[in-house]
Amino acid sequence: MLKLNRTDEVILESISIEINTTISELLEKTSIQRRTAQRALKKLNELGLIKVLGSTKDRSYRRVFNPDDSSLKLVVFSSGIEVGDLHYGNGEYTFEYSKKYNKPELEGLKKGEINRSIDLFTYFENLIPEYTRRERLLLNKHDIADVLKDLQNSHGALDFIPKDKLYNYKPMYGKRENWISVKNNILSENNFPNLITANVLIDDDVLDASSNTEHSDLSGYQTKVDINIDFEKNIIIESKNAEYLLKPRNKDKHNYFNTDENDKKRYYPYIAINEHLFMTFAKNELAFNVPYTGILKAKDVDYHYVTKRYDRYNGLKYNQVDFAQVLGVSSTNKYKSNSEDLFSALNLKLSSQDAKLEAIKFYYYSYLIKHADLHLKNIGALEVGNGKYILAPLYDLISVGVYNGESYDLGLGMKEPRKKPKNWKMEDFYKLAEIIGITKLMFKKEARVITKIFITKFPQYIDKLKEFEKSHPLPIQKTRNASYKSFSSKINNMFEERIITLKKLGVIKELELVEIAGGLLAVQKQ
Repeated sequence: MLKLNRTDEVILESISIEINTTISELLEKTSIQRRTAQRALKKLNELGLIKVLGSTKDRSYRRVFNPDDSSLKLVVFSSGIEVGDLHYGNGEYTFEYSKKYNKPELEGLKKGEINRSIDLFTYFENLIPEYTRRERLLLNKHDIADVLKDLQNSHGALDFIPKDKLYNYKPMYGKRENWISVKNNILSENNFPNLITANVLIDDDVLDASSNTEHSDLSGYQTKVDINIDFEKNIIIESKNAEYLLKPRNKDKHNYFNTDENDKKRYYPYIAINEHLFMTFAKNELAFNVPYTGILKAKDVDYHYVTKRYDRYNGLKYNQVDFAQVLGVSSTNKYKSNSEDLFSALNLKLSSQDAKLEAIKFYYYSYLIKHADLHLKNIGALEVGNGKYILAPLYDLISVGVYNGESYDLGLGMKEPRKKPKNWKMEDFYKLAEIIGITKLMFKKEARVITKIFITKFPQYIDKLKEFEKSHPLPIQKTRNASYKSFSSKINNMFEERIITLKKLGVIKELELVEIAGGLLAVQKQ
């Protein structure tokens, strides 16, 4: 039996989608040359895969289906390089690498065989937004994989091209500059607070997160809007080729009395300022790779959050994976892993000792600020050229401890011995450091620097927030009888209580910072 080549497959897929297809429609749709298409059509007809209808003048073609041949097909590209074919239908997903693909495997997908699964492969599933955002994207779709071909701004550099559109795909990644060489341009600069005063040309229902359609392909639970900022014209607009992201404030979670479907209180006022504060501190005081961030005043209450995409530059994408993809964990289970497995994966994925040191420094900083929402999808690896990966720039970094002092320190606990992510001591971090080849002495030195900067410089950011509140009040409801305090006082409470907790856990003593922390510890409650 004659074997189908790529052109044959593209034409067959195009005919499969329409009931009857003329050669003119076929040429317009696929961009294949007429003579090449005619040869392929003759071959497909001889194989019994298509049926020729009508006379020469009004000839058309129809797909002849076999009972076991009704799957839909997407061609997967990474940074413009063809990786393989994703087929789905009949209750099964299959993925097979292209014979020309000579790069490393995508995690969880083996070369030299047809990968099969009853669920969409986690490497691809983790690109799709979650919960109600996913439900909206699935409207009028027959399969979750149908969403993939519509994704334009999912994280990283994967493109999913329907096979019948293959010849219309024009990758431009050969012109892409090395990420490190343009890092400063991509990340840009900002101080705290960075209040953006641009004119927002976006509908109110989108900014209120009440729209019944999706406005960003980026994965995650929180509502997002793909935007671009024209700093010369001072306007913000929605864009399909976005290099910025806007997270609208959530009016419900600003309300003290709001509860979720499990009747648990979810009270997160000024979460945009929270994220902007801790991201900027990490950027300007601790020298982490952090993209530009800012806040935007909402029409009635609270603020929207704005950040720059670090995997986009001049319309091109840079390859990035999150660690749910790396570990083969579905997005619904992003909290159901552990820190040891995460660091084992970091050890294998990150290409240098500096990158691994950056990872545990970030984990420690997240612990300091009680980043209880740090799960597998909130930490990633960014490809910077020649298959080398660094820790992805920080993203979605907030202190849940500001709202709930009893919250976990991190999102992932320890596996052995089983330990919840609360009240960690230095020994826990020494264990993680060992997994990635960082000595106890090296990590202790870095942790001391981070903690010292946090103790001495974070109060300056609280002062900046207090100054901001003089012209932009940030009242936060304290009690059910409408007693209020300022948001800066909540931030300050978290900071002081955190230092006292670190002292009780022996962290301050272990890092030889008792004298520096003395002022705060002097007011410790007995």
